[in-house]
Amino acid sequence: MIQAVGASLAEQPEERSLRSVESRSPAVTRAVAVLEILSKSRRPLSVTELARALDLAKSTVANLCAALEDSHMIRRIDGRWALDYKVLELGQGFLAGTDMLGEFRTAAAALPVASQETLLLATLDDLEVVYLARHDGSQPVRLASDIGRRMPAVVTALGKAMLASLPADELERRLAHVDELPAFTPRSHRTMDSLRRDLESTRERGYSVDDEENTEGITCVGVALPGSRATPIAVSATLLTVRFTTQLREALVEDLGSLAHRLARVAPLS
Repeated sequence: MIQAVGASLAEQPEERSLRSVESRSPAVTRAVAVLEILSKSRRPLSVTELARALDLAKSTVANLCAALEDSHMIRRIDGRWALDYKVLELGQGFLAGTDMLGEFRTAAAALPVASQETLLLATLDDLEVVYLARHDGSQPVRLASDIGRRMPAVVTALGKAMLASLPADELERRLAHVDELPAFTPRSHRTMDSLRRDLESTRERGYSVDDEENTEGITCVGVALPGSRATPIAVSATLLTVRFTTQLREALVEDLGSLAHRLARVAPLS
């Protein structure tokens, strides 16, 4: 189920983390689930909150937290738990070892038009966009798109580009469990029929548009990397809606298409 931003973590268990808890290596997957819960929280969490979110005994969660603290993956803050520096080290190691991310930074800066805009690279995890890299252009647009952050795919150009690139049966499998679409702005999709029409239009024209569906006053266009259906990847450009002319849209789509094809040659996840 896609949930709106701001939902209480303690009241809304992380479905994906719970699936991990049920896997064959409970000690490891439960520890990973703790890290995932903390990564999504905007504040430190208590053992009680973590236990409720994971549907585990408090004693089990306390032992997991103690083990993760020993390895500097999490730390105590006034009796609650938050991520520690080791998580950042691991993330930086991933970024440094991925050719695609270096290629994105180099190629994005050289684009004739899109280099002036905020460009994003992301992958798709179920129905969430995960930001992998960002290029900050010269335009004054501030985004809450920190690397590693997740957003509902259906309110982003990146997410809609990747969903539209999926085979029909895979798309329907992912959408089958959606009970309610997240409504970030008055322009966000309210019905599945509306979303499906948008995805069909995206598929036909080869790029997606976030028409102020995520943030009022902000428009994005996105293009999926060709051949990345197993693990979809996409690039996007973000700009103020008042600047989104037909001429600029066409230039951005051309640049993003060029960037997507270049990255497809080095994408390790495709």
